[in-house]
Amino acid sequence: MTTVRYIPMLVLFCACQEETEPVEFPDVIEPIEEIRVEAPAGTSSQPYPEEYTVLSGDEGDYAWVHLRGYIHTDMAQAWTAIRNPDVYINQRNVAEYSVEESSSELYDYIFLVHNRVEDIVDVEFDNEWRHAAVDGTKDAPERVAVRWQKINGTEFIPLLDGSIQILPVADGRKDIVEVQVIEHLGATLDQEANALQYVTDLYERWQLVAHGEEIPVYED
Repeated sequence: MTTVRYIPMLVLFCACQEETEPVEFPDVIEPIEEIRVEAPAGTSSQPYPEEYTVLSGDEGDYAWVHLRGYIHTDMAQAWTAIRNPDVYINQRNVAEYSVEESSSELYDYIFLVHNRVEDIVDVEFDNEWRHAAVDGTKDAPERVAVRWQKINGTEFIPLLDGSIQILPVADGRKDIVEVQVIEHLGATLDQEANALQYVTDLYERWQLVAHGEEIPVYED
């Protein structure tokens, strides 16, 4: 188990904390829904620009964000980078977290993440992350799928789940991947803005780590 402490950033919630009932995580790895946004437009000289497009909306009981983009790296490195906690854990809001990896016959990687947000009282919740090479193998992936879901914790986040796909690009080149990220967030405050911030931050951190660069330190 790895424990990392960060200085608290954006405060999300301020009330007495209560916990919801644990949520069962179904044994699925497919995207939570069909992607709704087009890939970034390329040119003849650069058909796969290292950029993203994003679309979001608020359904009332939850908000959704869809992001689609390219990262100029190979499939294995892209997968390695997204498994880095500096990338997938919300570095703006989470003051402290711990990550426990478990084994599975269904998935290549499972991470259980305990998150704590510092506020007037501590807000805590657990997310589970599942990874699988759906084409190729764990050591030589050709297409990767990831699912995550809040499975326990604060009532201020009644819904949190998402999916990631790492896909080969259409012309078969191996030095660029397409990434698709979808998140659903139900929260007591600013659910669409928070979901949008997290998903775009995730892409930007992912891109940096894939290229061996440091992620930003977020200011309050």
